[in-house]
Amino acid sequence: MSWALFWPAIIGAAVIGALAAAFWRRSFPGSSGGREKMLAGFAENAPLGVIQMNGQGVIQWANRAQADLLGCAGEELTGKNMADFYSQPSEGSNWPARLAGGEAFRDYETAVRTRDGSPRKVLIRSSAEFENGRLLRAWLLTEELTGLRPAEKEMHRLNQELEQKVQQRTAQLEAANKELESFNYSVSHDLRAPLRALRGFTEVLLEVHASQLDSRGQDFLRRACAASFQMERLIEDLLKLAQVSRGSLQLETVNLSLLAGDIADELSHSDANRAVQFVIASECTARGDSHLVRVVLENLMRNSWKFSGKREEARIEFGKVAGQEPAFFVRDNGAGFDMAFSQKLFNVFQRLHAASEFPGTGVGLATVQRIINRHGGRAWAVGSVNEGATFYFTLPGINGTHAPAAAS
Repeated sequence: MSWALFWPAIIGAAVIGALAAAFWRRSFPGSSGGREKMLAGFAENAPLGVIQMNGQGVIQWANRAQADLLGCAGEELTGKNMADFYSQPSEGSNWPARLAGGEAFRDYETAVRTRDGSPRKVLIRSSAEFENGRLLRAWLLTEELTGLRPAEKEMHRLNQELEQKVQQRTAQLEAANKELESFNYSVSHDLRAPLRALRGFTEVLLEVHASQLDSRGQDFLRRACAASFQMERLIEDLLKLAQVSRGSLQLETVNLSLLAGDIADELSHSDANRAVQFVIASECTARGDSHLVRVVLENLMRNSWKFSGKREEARIEFGKVAGQEPAFFVRDNGAGFDMAFSQKLFNVFQRLHAASEFPGTGVGLATVQRIINRHGGRAWAVGSVNEGATFYFTLPGINGTHAPAAAS
């Protein structure tokens, strides 16, 4: 049921409370007249029907909404017995006795008749005032259901349709995932085999038969060999990108500082001719899948290693920033990028630098974003051309953070 359907009960309680307070102040005239007037006005203009009747069921007062519900003017109701307006008069005549016996009504469904005899389904809630054990007066709050029940049925129908659509979309998504897995299998087995054969043949031609070709032919062969190698790397990266979306996350406490230090050592040993200063903050931990978090750091730190390759004094830093949204970062003083194109960074195959200048497949940052999204976090970057770049990412487990805030 919609939350909107609970508002009548809330309003009803307020109206009955206002009426009780108003009559209490009338009994004890030392109270504030302004407040009494305000409460009476609130009851008169309430969106739900309100009736006050005495201990015998005679109507003493009714508000505007109640009069409209019964098709009468307010003064026409005063002095009449409440039982006269029920579709079953015997039911109405029993109300005073039931209230006098201490019975309270909450969402009691019944039917009343308007002045022209038209039926109206209503919900009734009651409140009573006693004096020395005798029913002094009672208030009935009425809410018309004539138009609400069809609305509830329509809402139920729409919810059922929505559930069916969700089930259909879920089935379609599962089928699409199976097709994707089948495609990945074909890529990893059926396409890579002939690609490796092509690269192998071109390498043999270069090594054994290059002398039979002129310099232009040899250049063509070298380009073909490089293109096949790049294609194989691209396929490998796409497969890795697909793999990070499958399987369940194995969450645990991960020491990102140790992971970053290991990756820095690997990068340093991969090229002894480069002198890169690594600055790794200590005690950076978070909850996440250790394997996938390492993939994030490898992609970001290798990215920084690559784009700082033309700096004589390259610097790569890993750390954490505190604040409303704690985040980890990898920063370098490399080539940087134009912030006008920052939204393209995390898209597959989107590159902001020429492949001849900085080689790569354009898949690494897309992999980073997909992993971080799976953890419920987000990734973004800040940079400037020729002044380096900083890549940030959040993990929901950082300092109890569960809902990442918007980037500033």
